[in-house]
Parts: sequence; structure tokens; C-alpha cells
Amino acid sequence: MQTQNQGFTLIELMLVVAITGILAAVAIPAYTDYIVRSQVAESVSLTLTVKKAIGDYYAYHGRFPANNQAAGVSEQISGNYVSRVDVINGVIQVTFGHRSSEEIAGQTLSFQPVVTGHSLVGIVKWTCSYTMGDGYLPSSFRK
Repeated sequence: MQTQNQGFTLIELMLVVAITGILAAVAIPAYTDYIVRSQVAESVSLTLTVKKAIGDYYAYHGRFPANNQAAGVSEQISGNYVSRVDVINGVIQVTFGHRSSEEIAGQTLSFQPVVTGHSLVGIVKWTCSYTMGDGYLPSSFRK
């Protein structure tokens, strides 16, 4: 009994190429969105201490700080993808820099403090506004 190794036929090769193309067409956009969401997530960790500082400032002074210095945080807050974090009258504004994906480069994410309860002893909660697409935000910020 002789066996002959004939290899793949043209139809089999075309089928493999077509399946690979379909899988790539689905996987690449999903991976790109995943990368952008991970870059946006950096802003959440960079603003944790700033939010605490603003809450403390409000509890002590009964108003929100005008800038980073008044809030008692660094003027130079940045990360790998976030170019700067600014406090402007209590609002935290995050600007994404040139190292971030083109979908979010130059876009902003703002955290607005909202006082619930009595104005002097109330709890500071945060709302979010942004200039980027909903799909890039962490699930807790999506509308």
C-alpha cells in the first residue's frame, strides 16, 4: 500500500484564508476598543487622590477649591496616556495626551462634584462628562 502526500487543494487553502479573514475582521476592532478602554481607565486611578483632596477641602471650607494648588495636589499630575489632570473650581478635568490612541488623544473627561444632603455637611458625589464615545468609558460612567 502506497500513500502519496499531495498537500492541500486550492479550495482548502482559500477556505482557510477566508475563515482567517473573518476572524481578524471581528477580533481587531474588539481588541482596539479594549486597548482604548484600558487607557481611559488610567484616568480613574489618577483622580482618586484628587477626588479625596477635593472632598476634604469642601468639608473644611464649605466650597470647592479653585485649582490644583488650593486642593493640595500636584500641578503636574500625568500618566502614560493622560497628559494632565487639572482642578478648575472643584471640577476635575482629565486631558488625554499624544501617547494615547488616536480615538481619545486630545479628548477630555471631566468629573463634576455634586453635594447631596445639607450643603455644609453633605456628601460629595461625582458625575462624569466627556468628549469621547460612550464605548470607551468604564461601565460605571456610561449613561
